[in-house]
Amino acid sequence: MRPEAMCFCAHVPQIATRTRLLILQHPRERLHPFGTARMVAMALPNARIVVPEIRLSGALSTALDVPADAAVLFPHAAAIDLATLPAAERPSALVALDGTWSQARSLYRQNPWLQGLRHVRLHPEAPSEYRIRREPRADYVSTLEAILAALRILEPETAGLEGLRAAFAAMIDRQLERLDEVDRHGRYRRQRQSESQRIPAAIDAPHLVVAYAETALPDRDAQGGDDLGALLQWVGVRRDTGAVLDLVVNAVAPAARHLQHIGLCADDLAHGVSLEQARAQIAAFAGPTLAVAAWSPAAVRWNARLLPPASAALSLKVAYSNLRNLRAPELDAVLAAEGLAAAPLACRGRASARLSNALALADWLRSQRHAQRQGG
Repeated sequence: MRPEAMCFCAHVPQIATRTRLLILQHPRERLHPFGTARMVAMALPNARIVVPEIRLSGALSTALDVPADAAVLFPHAAAIDLATLPAAERPSALVALDGTWSQARSLYRQNPWLQGLRHVRLHPEAPSEYRIRREPRADYVSTLEAILAALRILEPETAGLEGLRAAFAAMIDRQLERLDEVDRHGRYRRQRQSESQRIPAAIDAPHLVVAYAETALPDRDAQGGDDLGALLQWVGVRRDTGAVLDLVVNAVAPAARHLQHIGLCADDLAHGVSLEQARAQIAAFAGPTLAVAAWSPAAVRWNARLLPPASAALSLKVAYSNLRNLRAPELDAVLAAEGLAAAPLACRGRASARLSNALALADWLRSQRHAQRQGG
């Protein structure tokens, strides 16, 4: 018997907001006993939950009528920090995606109108209180917490927001108490952790290349129009020689603010190469035994587009998560946790630090794989 959700309807305050809130909810999230979107809709009369129907094809697309100045809360690399927007540029409506991180990405990918909205993000001051469900990253929070944080920025004068946070915290505490009660009576067992898994053999490839990719927002993608976005920069380092390749791709024209954010300039873009030229240069740079490692699965997917079909692509994040049997935090936090130091690399923009961090982790994973093999 699994623990049931408790009703907190009587404890949820009513809060009048001027910001319109649209919550696009994944159908599978609708029946989750610990979902927070329902509490938001109960508390905020100006909030609405929309659940798209799953079609026979599996598509989740649904059209919503939103104001021209609306923004979507989505942690894309090029999203603007909501707190930095001048008052005159702040949105009158916010769209939030409700579900697991994987479900949110599916909703985002299958609703192209979202990609045409302004993208804004938050920088939470504290980790999520949503202890019932684990977030994939330390700076990710529940739907309710994200909406509360956004409202504190957009309308700090609105009364009652702290009351909603308190009701949310009380709900979490009661659910955790219920979990403990059920555990003590032996009717529910938490799953045991599985043993750590072996690191993929690709980490030992003779000509391993560790890579990093910068992209633009998906709605500016001239190369396919999916959730990967348009490639702006690809940098890689060969593990055997230490040689570095730094390519800027000039297929799109991102906003100047985004270029500044990733440490590039218009001149870099003007002297960039085409996507086909990038493919040819990467193949020549990497050599005959081509294996590429990158921190995130998204970067690995971009590598798969750029490399010959027989190439091996490895996600350092997945390898580390499997090794430690946990959801990996940000790469900086992984290096700090393992006591790793990164040497600087000669490439443009923030890619220099991020690529050097990925290389440090790749070297460490290689040493861990050797230790695994010696231990049988």
